[in-house]
Amino acid sequence: MTPQFEAAIAAIQLLSSTECQQLLQILTQSNSFSNSQPDFTTLSTQFLQGTTLKQLLANHSPTTVDHLQGLAADFWPEEDSIEDFLTFVRQQRQEAI
Repeated sequence: MTPQFEAAIAAIQLLSSTECQQLLQILTQSNSFSNSQPDFTTLSTQFLQGTTLKQLLANHSPTTVDHLQGLAADFWPEEDSIEDFLTFVRQQRQEAI
């Protein structure tokens, strides 16, 4: 990740849930996204109005995963060990209690 991207993520994490939703709405309506991107406002409204799974499937074309390897991503920084990450997660959970 670039320093600008890391700074943007850090700034977004400070936003309230309402601000995050507003940001998401702005980003999805901007020209930087193609028309094939989902309309999150509509999807949220449908979800909250109790749209059934069958209705959602009729309106959208979900993709299927044939192999779990297709979901694998190569984004884990080499300098970070999984043990350090798990230790961090455990510490965060203990602090939350």
